[in-house]
Amino acid sequence: MALSSNEWAAQIAERVGRRVAHYRAQAPGEKTKPGITAQALADRCTSLGMPMDRTVVAKLEKGNRQTITVGEVIVLARALGVPPVALLFDLGDQQATEILPGESSDTWAALKWFTGEADRLPSDTEQAQDTEPVRLFREHDRSVEAWHDQRADLQRVLDSRGQVGRGDLDAQFAQLAAESLGRIADRLRNLREQMRSLELVPPELAPELSYVDGVGTSPQLRGGIPRGE
Repeated sequence: MALSSNEWAAQIAERVGRRVAHYRAQAPGEKTKPGITAQALADRCTSLGMPMDRTVVAKLEKGNRQTITVGEVIVLARALGVPPVALLFDLGDQQATEILPGESSDTWAALKWFTGEADRLPSDTEQAQDTEPVRLFREHDRSVEAWHDQRADLQRVLDSRGQVGRGDLDAQFAQLAAESLGRIADRLRNLREQMRSLELVPPELAPELSYVDGVGTSPQLRGGIPRGE
């Protein structure tokens, strides 16, 4: 039997309350033993800009709250040092999560749908949700990380030049790594163009990557091989 909207809202509040109690018991306190008091958690929330009384925390953890706001979830998560999704989804619970009124799903699948990592719930058979903005930002992060990793590998090779028996091999690797940097930079440039076409604002680039947006020129590594070319 499907839950009413009020029952479903109360179920979400109860779920969050259980997770709050779990993480409060594990939160690093001022003493050697883990855990903080409900008052300490309320004080942390207050210091974050959301005044909260100890009784609010107690009611939430006991399952006596009928609703919980998005703002409360965000502030409680920050106060506990966990991401907000950790309060909404219990990955340690083998039972399915009722992600919509009357609709349950595998908890991990529900979490991925919630964060935009997946474009649909397992029960969806028709149109998927639009996850393109999230996909672009995630791919952008991965490309920036790959660029920095590749540059670091290339710099290590260039710094090792001159060691006996390694010259030719290092030169070949350095050239391949430099070409790889160029491909990654091209991918970043394309991703940023796609973001702008969707009226999104691409993340700010580090100074050494600003040439991707046409600011300045491709900088050089020690050893003379251009980064990104």
